[in-house]
Amino acid sequence: MKKKLNLRMLVLASMLAASSAYAAGPGVVMMTNTVGNLWTANIGDTPAMGLFTDVYTLLPNANPGSIAWASLINMSFTGMANITFLAADLNGTPLVVGATPPGPIVWNYAALLPAPVAGPLTLTIHGNNTGGGSYGGDVNVTMAVPEPETYGMLIAGLGIMAFLARTRKKS
Repeated sequence: MKKKLNLRMLVLASMLAASSAYAAGPGVVMMTNTVGNLWTANIGDTPAMGLFTDVYTLLPNANPGSIAWASLINMSFTGMANITFLAADLNGTPLVVGATPPGPIVWNYAALLPAPVAGPLTLTIHGNNTGGGSYGGDVNVTMAVPEPETYGMLIAGLGIMAFLARTRKKS
């Protein structure tokens, strides 16, 4: 029994160490442009015991028409290292929070299905740390790219302004 418990603790400790090694804590987090227009940020925290609220500000800002999705997870063994997500939202769009049925391993999660976003991105997480645990996850944003028609209108507008400036200069 004691060896089994020690093995569980060792597995849990290694998983938490691996997940927190690359995850940014609450505050300002710079997203990385991974491929094309996909920007991503790995986040995580080991909050103090009890109720907590973590706020992440993600940069750069999302262009209008961008799409975001996110996932957060905490795994606990027999109630140890347990974090329960009470609520979470990205710019006011709520994440789905829940947990797997009680058992030897419980997964607590918060997930955002693809949703439209624009402007500054703020992820707010409310939870309860009842077992000294931590959580980790990621936020992904597919940034919208202006369509060719937008560039055409920009060039046309600049051309009109140049024409007006030139006619004023002559008169």
